[in-house]
Parts: sequence; C-alpha cells; structure tokens
Amino acid sequence: MNKKNTFLFLSGLFLVVFLVLQFTDIYGDSGWFKIFVLILCATFLVSGISMKQKE
Repeated sequence: MNKKNTFLFLSGLFLVVFLVLQFTDIYGDSGWFKIFVLILCATFLVSGISMKQKE
C-alpha cells in the first residue's frame, strides 16, 4: 500500500472506532476519547487527500 491509501484507510478505521464508541457503552462516558479519535480521523483524512492531490 502506498502512503495516501494508508492514510485514507486509517481515517476510515478511526471513523469506525468513533461510531462504535458513539453507539455503544464500551468505555462508558468517554467524551475525551471520542474527540481524540475524531481528531485522528480528520488528520489522516486531510493527509490522505492532500497526498492524493499532489500526484
């Protein structure tokens, strides 16, 4: 896998983790962790898109 696909894959993975945490009570009230996962998702998404546009 090249870097841009890796970043887009990681972005999707963190989005799925966020959705699982949002709709289940695995960690109870984990607001800080949900925000952290959303920041990671956005970071990898922007990185993947910017690498894709460079080529």
